[in-house]
Amino acid sequence: MTRSSWLHRDTTVAETFQRRAARADLLSKSSGEEEVLRFAAGLHRAQAEVAAGLQAQEADGALSGTLDQDLPVLAELLEGVVRYCGKQGPQGLRASVAAHRSHAPGSPGAAALLDWWRTSRSGRVSYLARALLRPYAETLASRGVAPEPMDPSRPSRWGHRGCSSCGGLAWIGWRRSGNGDEAAARYLGCGLCGREQQLARIACAACGESDPDKLAVFATEQHPAVRLEACDRCQRYVKSIDLTVDGLAIPEIDDLASLSMDLWAAEQGYERLEPSLAGV
Repeated sequence: MTRSSWLHRDTTVAETFQRRAARADLLSKSSGEEEVLRFAAGLHRAQAEVAAGLQAQEADGALSGTLDQDLPVLAELLEGVVRYCGKQGPQGLRASVAAHRSHAPGSPGAAALLDWWRTSRSGRVSYLARALLRPYAETLASRGVAPEPMDPSRPSRWGHRGCSSCGGLAWIGWRRSGNGDEAAARYLGCGLCGREQQLARIACAACGESDPDKLAVFATEQHPAVRLEACDRCQRYVKSIDLTVDGLAIPEIDDLASLSMDLWAAEQGYERLEPSLAGV
């Protein structure tokens, strides 16, 4: 089952980004990952401005879901995100911004954005493209506008486990209480359009492997609400946040407070299905 993000209920996409920013600011005061959380807060505020601008445009039915048609609407709105990433981002992201600006005067990086949208839609290929087009993808999802399909010749490694709506990959998981005596249900959140998808309790989020002997769960006392759900078949994993521990958690933001677990997973040879807001 796939549906628009639970964060979108009873609120606008712009307000959703502001909620994420507020959560990042709050966690930055008590987490050892203050720098990345403060960067995430600023990024979400810049993305909220894009979403607010798109909301005004969408009132006139301006968004089609086909990026080359929608870029004229997007181009000016995206400048705030580009500027923020260029000034506040780490060195690698600043370099991406410089390359983005050099490609298309008047419409920064349009060709590169179109190529990314049509062939990968993954933050592993371009963190900047995902940051720029995420408000667009979430706005399409919240309005029920279907995005154009990706090129079927895209790399097969993304497989059939991408979001059924936009083709993006899940970058975070969470568990929340089931109904009655049911065990907590597992969900995945798309890193691009924000849609949530319920996942079988025993299954790899990447390849679908269901043999318990090939599925591993790693946890640490330092982060009691967090676990890594890994697969020894495809060597990939997704991080999962237990919302029964903290009902105020926003998984993609709370994720950033446990970056040490991602670094440990990489040392063990596992690859995250989709990089987090920290780029890992």
